Amino acid sequence: MRLTNTMRDAFVRAVMQDVPCIDYKEQMRKVATDGAIAALPPEVRNAWENPATKDYIKVSYFTVGHGEASMNITLPGTDSSGWRHPKLASAADIKKKIDDLSTKHNAQHEVRKDLEAKIKGAAYAVTTRKALAEALPEFERYLPADEAVATRNLPALANIVADFTKAGWPKGKAPAAKAKK
Repeated sequence: MRLTNTMRDAFVRAVMQDVPCIDYKEQMRKVATDGAIAALPPEVRNAWENPATKDYIKVSYFTVGHGEASMNITLPGTDSSGWRHPKLASAADIKKKIDDLSTKHNAQHEVRKDLEAKIKGAAYAVTTRKALAEALPEFERYLPADEAVATRNLPALANIVADFTKAGWPKGKAPAAKAKK
């Protein structure tokens, strides 16, 4: 079976989905949010944790991480100065944890990008499913199944010509039913 670009891309996605990936961004979000909540005065923290009053707490968008790991998060009780906010206790510790997670995320991203480029290069280097399966037998399970060989004697296809002829095909011939009259 000939591979289309859609099949190749689906193959690459399927392989990459099985490569373990740690969600460092979620860990960064948790570290920053937990640190900001811990820095809140007890009364404000209680209001933040109460769903009925949470919407009354001032929040700010704050950028954490660097490179591919950069993202905006919402932190309670902070302002645009972020880590320099006077009420954010132990900000240096939180920033260091986030920077470490950001570095790990960026390293993981580079490794995954290299792996994806390699598997994509292999997939686009061949034209058939069989050739790709021979080149990468360990990844054959990610390939689409071979197309079934079409048979000419399927019940749905039986007597099509006879049915068309009976209806007057080709144009100009009298239908077989009328010819009998």
